[in-house]
Amino acid sequence: MVDQLSLLKRIYSESTVWDEELQASRHFVPDSVSVQDRESLEAAGHEPNRFVRPQHDATITELKKLANQWTISDAAQVFVSSLWSAPMIWRSLLTGKLIGSRMPSHEHTPYPSSSTCKICGLSVDQATDTTLQWYWRMTNGTPLDGDPFGYVLALSRLAELQELPVPNEYDRWTFRAVLTVLRALPPKTRYSKAALALKKERLLPTQKEYAYRDLLETLALIGILDTPDHPGMIEEFTSYIQRDERPNVRVEVQAPLAWWDSTIGINEDNLTKIFNDFDLTDVSLEERPDQSPPLKETISGALEKKRSVRGKVPKASPDAGAGEAQAGDIYAVRIREGVWVTVYCHEVRDKRVIVEYLDGVFPEMPGKADLHETFRPRTNGRWKCSVIAIDSTSWVRRVAREFPLPVSPLQEPDRIPFHNAKELKHMASWCFTEI
Repeated sequence: MVDQLSLLKRIYSESTVWDEELQASRHFVPDSVSVQDRESLEAAGHEPNRFVRPQHDATITELKKLANQWTISDAAQVFVSSLWSAPMIWRSLLTGKLIGSRMPSHEHTPYPSSSTCKICGLSVDQATDTTLQWYWRMTNGTPLDGDPFGYVLALSRLAELQELPVPNEYDRWTFRAVLTVLRALPPKTRYSKAALALKKERLLPTQKEYAYRDLLETLALIGILDTPDHPGMIEEFTSYIQRDERPNVRVEVQAPLAWWDSTIGINEDNLTKIFNDFDLTDVSLEERPDQSPPLKETISGALEKKRSVRGKVPKASPDAGAGEAQAGDIYAVRIREGVWVTVYCHEVRDKRVIVEYLDGVFPEMPGKADLHETFRPRTNGRWKCSVIAIDSTSWVRRVAREFPLPVSPLQEPDRIPFHNAKELKHMASWCFTEI
């Protein structure tokens, strides 16, 4: 399983391209992924770019049916297991159970000019890559914002498995340690700082901050970190439009977590209601028991320890020269494996470089002799941007200096936006529709 996740990590870290036929953003599978590896993913039902388009009534009916297969006690047990010893996808069972069993029957009630239902949050007929969803469940956590179709996919996978994982002593200690950290937070600590506090204690078999934030969102949604005005699902079903209310536009997460802080604290009543079979008292974080299994034997730990297959970094161009960027420089930008483009540097202003794409798409980093002396515009005219950190961005390499300024019959752009140089690989598709 770790090998499959590692392959998918490699594929899903590549850029996407809009597929008109699929009406979806599709990930490229690098040519270096062998036929054998592709076949192994397909045999496991995990080939990338497997798109389906969920329909409202069928999704809600299936979610309710799946949720009835387990009790809340079952879901609580596997939730604790998923903190360390069991695959992270099991964490979705508790939230899926509560959402599915408490959601009222309802018709699709979309927002104006949107296919997203205001009651359940399902985006009807939106192309969804089921393999990407599985990858996220195994590496990130529960479906974002209580997405019903995400839970259908997760619970369908879990229903295929024969046995529920049983939490071991280290899982139980980890759950108590999470509660201990949350109870000890300084007053008015918000979710972002709470996630960092959990990460500092290394309580999960991953050091990715989003996994800790996802855990907080999940605890809030089920009712452990809720508020009186924004209750969790263990108390009552709250609609998507209710959960989407936030204190201000800077808050990234939905309610209840959007409104929670450490002064409100843990909802101890809901905690006991869901996890009544567990010891919920604090633990000493200094007296940590031996990990079981060891970190490197967990799926998350093994995946992060596994070295990623990286493309071979090309040698510096003999025409690259030395020093900081200056007018007339050409930089090659790797879009993905086997696809490079170039940008021309017009001038440097306050350590920001004004760049414009040149014609030409290359299978490897081009040399000076390969460069084109024409600009590549967008469909609506020329485009420039002002970038920072061009000399320190991975896979952006200078390949020429003192290159002659290309002449263009098109008008200069009327505005020059600001970007980080790492965005050049993403913005290239605006000028190079073929990539």
